Amino acid sequence: MIRKIIMFFFGLVLLALTVAMLFMASAVYDTGVRETISPYFFQTNELSVMRPGAPVRESEMGETAMREMLIKKYVTEYFYAIPDPNNVEQRTGSYSVMVRMSAPKVLEQWKKGEAIGIQSMSENHMMRTVAIDGEIYKPSDSDYWVVPYVLNTWTKSNDMSVEPQITHGTLLMNVLYEPGIRETTLDIGKYLKNSYNKFGAEYDPAIIFRFQVLDLERQ
Repeated sequence: MIRKIIMFFFGLVLLALTVAMLFMASAVYDTGVRETISPYFFQTNELSVMRPGAPVRESEMGETAMREMLIKKYVTEYFYAIPDPNNVEQRTGSYSVMVRMSAPKVLEQWKKGEAIGIQSMSENHMMRTVAIDGEIYKPSDSDYWVVPYVLNTWTKSNDMSVEPQITHGTLLMNVLYEPGIRETTLDIGKYLKNSYNKFGAEYDPAIIFRFQVLDLERQ
């Protein structure tokens, strides 16, 4: 008799637990409510062909934004390194960013300095990425833009356990920039369509703008 009473109350407890669990499940997941999942796209490449969204006109971007984009592009070209021994040679070609966007003395300074280090890094299978590390600004009493940057350098390839070496620095850049594109013999439309939107692009679209680094100093 006592055993039957115990089993009866035990059954009531199980029933109460079952009801409670069903109530909690219904509170968490309501089958009467329809949920919608909104997809998001992540930019996978710097090439415009790999980026969703319509291109923006230069006039819509404004002079400040355009200048900063070109400065960032130049700083990236100035420092980046990949494990390709032919990369530095390609960056000194007649239509490269470094050649087209540098004053002669700045280009020569790069060739005799940073480019030598980049060549050594490339031959030793190292990689270095570049990012702007703060606000780009020009003091009111100066002709030079202050450009803070950060470098991440991987000294050993194919080893995900190796942390990159992080280097912070600042460039002082005397920049000539005018809205619009420079005079060129290139067919700009054909050039952008057939060259830039390919992974093996020979030219970079940044060179069509009226932008040049007249002087550059490192701090």
